[in-house]
Amino acid sequence: MKKLFLILATLTAIPALAQTEVNSYYTGANEGVTYYLPDTRIEITVNTACITYTPGEFNRYAERYLRIDNAISNADSYWEMTGVEVKGIGKPNPEKMYTVKLTNSTAGNITLNKDGIIEAINREGEAEMAEVPVAAKSTKRVDPTKYMTSEMLQATSTAKMAELTAKEIYTIRESKLAITRGLAENMPQDGLSMQLVLEELDKQERALTELFTGRIDTLYHSYTYMLDPTVDCDTTKAVLFRFSRKLGVVDKENLAGAPVYYNLRNLKSVKIPTAEELEKRKVIKKEGICYNIPGKAEFTVYTGSRKLYSGQVSIAQLGACEVLSKSLFNKKAATKVLFDTATGGIISIEEER
Repeated sequence: MKKLFLILATLTAIPALAQTEVNSYYTGANEGVTYYLPDTRIEITVNTACITYTPGEFNRYAERYLRIDNAISNADSYWEMTGVEVKGIGKPNPEKMYTVKLTNSTAGNITLNKDGIIEAINREGEAEMAEVPVAAKSTKRVDPTKYMTSEMLQATSTAKMAELTAKEIYTIRESKLAITRGLAENMPQDGLSMQLVLEELDKQERALTELFTGRIDTLYHSYTYMLDPTVDCDTTKAVLFRFSRKLGVVDKENLAGAPVYYNLRNLKSVKIPTAEELEKRKVIKKEGICYNIPGKAEFTVYTGSRKLYSGQVSIAQLGACEVLSKSLFNKKAATKVLFDTATGGIISIEEER
C-alpha cells in the first residue's frame, strides 16, 4: 500500500478560499496526485482435496487381534471439489485516470493502494491481506517403525509381527488408563506433564493401529481463475475448467474431465448514462473526486448435477462514474471517505465541520 501524505510548504501563502481541483489526467500533469478508478475482475478460487486410501501392512489381522472389521483392504485415490470462493479484484482502468491538483484543502491526505487505485481520503485505508501463494497441503504422518520394539522388528513372519504389535497397542492403552486413574508407578508431576505424556502415547497408539486399519491421507490444493467482465457480459453455460475424479482439476480443453460451467448475468442495477450525459459529466468531473457506482451481476458455478456457487458480484464496468462535490473538501470541511478498491465505489463517507 502506498500512502501519500501531502503537506504544502507554502500553505500559509494560499488564499483561504482555495479548494481541491480535480482534472482528467493529461500528459505532463505534475501538480498533485494522480489516481485510478478500477475495473473489476472476478476471481474464482476452486478448493479441492485428493483423498488416498492405503491398506495397513497388517490389515488381514485387524479383526483377529484388534476386533476391527472395517480396515482398509484396497488402495484407492480420488479427487473431490470441496468448495468455490468468488470475489472481486480491482485493476486500474487507464481511461479513468484523474489528477487531484492540491491547494489549501482537506483532500490533501489521499491514500492509494499499490496499483494506484484510490483507497481513502483523510483517513486510513483498510488493511490489505498479504497474498499467500497457492500451495498443496497434505496430512503429516508418523513412521510407525520408530515405536516398534526390537522383538517386533525381528519377528520372522508378518503374522508374528502383527501379534506383537497388537500386544504393544494394548500395553499403550493400559498405560494411558493407569495415568488417567492415577495408578501409574511413575505419575507425571503436574497437569501439563500429564497432558504431554498422554499426547505422546496417543501418537504411538495411532501410528501402530494404522498398521492394521490402514490410513487415509488428504492432499488439499486450490486453483484460481480470473474473468474480465465487459458491459455485454451475459454468459450462459461457459466452461470454466474440467474436473476428473482421478486427475482433479484439468484444463477446459482436456476431455478427460467433466466440464464445470459458469453463468454471468448483468442485473442492470445501475442506469448507464447516454453519450450526451457522459459529455456533460466531463465538465462536472473537474469539480470533485470521481468514484464508481458499481453494477451487480449474478454469478453461478456449477456442474451437470451440482451447484458449487451462486451469488451476486459488484462490478465497476456494469455501473457508472459519479463525482463527490469539491465543497466536501474545502478548508471548512474534513470529509473522510473510504473506497472499495475492487469496484471504486464508496464504502463509507463521514463529513466533519
